[in-house]
Amino acid sequence: MNPTALADQLTAAARDARRHLDTIAAAGHGTVHPTTDPTGWLVGQILRTVAALTSPTARACRHVTAAPRVLHAAVWAPGIVVCPACVRHLAPAPGEDNRCDRCRRTVAQLHPSTVALGPLLIGYGLCRRCQHTAGLAPPGERVEGRRQPR
Repeated sequence: MNPTALADQLTAAARDARRHLDTIAAAGHGTVHPTTDPTGWLVGQILRTVAALTSPTARACRHVTAAPRVLHAAVWAPGIVVCPACVRHLAPAPGEDNRCDRCRRTVAQLHPSTVALGPLLIGYGLCRRCQHTAGLAPPGERVEGRRQPR
């Protein structure tokens, strides 16, 4: 494929991924973090996910091809990438459903989020404490009775 055409397709797929993020957030299924420069824990997870997806043991749904398109991966399912139609295959196992992806504690309420890396959407779930510790809590959210600095 021509490099210019490939770049155009990647750009379009990344825009489509952002639309998917907005749809996820609008439906109340997670938080959209408009970060273009992730740091700390999130960068580590992105790097681990990409490494797992490029390993020989990576698995993909049958719809994933070399053509640029929106793809989904999850911190709790390393090495698996799926198309939007197959995203249900990334559902966490029963024991993982309420387990924080950062501290690994089982909690009553997990806060799902997704980060986009171009056309790749990576899902993760954090407990409230880890959301704040990792700097991924929604802006202005209260932390133990205090308002978070902006």
